[in-house]
Amino acid sequence: VPHRLTGPFPEVVEVRGEQVVLAGNELPWIPPAADLRGAPPRTEDGGPLRIVLSHTPDQLAWAQAQDADLMLAGHTHGGQIRLPWLGALLTPSQKGVRYASGIFYAPPTVMHVTRGISGQFPIRLNCPPEMAHLVLRSAADTPTAPQA
Repeated sequence: VPHRLTGPFPEVVEVRGEQVVLAGNELPWIPPAADLRGAPPRTEDGGPLRIVLSHTPDQLAWAQAQDADLMLAGHTHGGQIRLPWLGALLTPSQKGVRYASGIFYAPPTVMHVTRGISGQFPIRLNCPPEMAHLVLRSAADTPTAPQA
């Protein structure tokens, strides 16, 4: 039975009085990926925030097609073995090591790929486990640079 975030419809929750749309994707292993066409429409200020969860960063094009603001992914474990100046040697991804770990921007979506805290093979070299703590702020809450 698919989890309700990876089913065909998104979940809408309220955070601090604002709607947030949550949806998921377990492709290519477990279909279907959520379809955000049924999500609340965008408002004049760009809301509601759309956050999608995907097991693998290979689903970035899906997130973009869903007009997602943020995609959270894993699966690559950062490559598990990273060499100085070269980075990850190999990841289980259709995109090779391109999205091994980190933050990427592919308009309109920001994607965060975590290295995670475990893996099938417990070998890690220059790739420590990671439990990410992301803080999301609205534009109104973001400090601006002082004017000259």
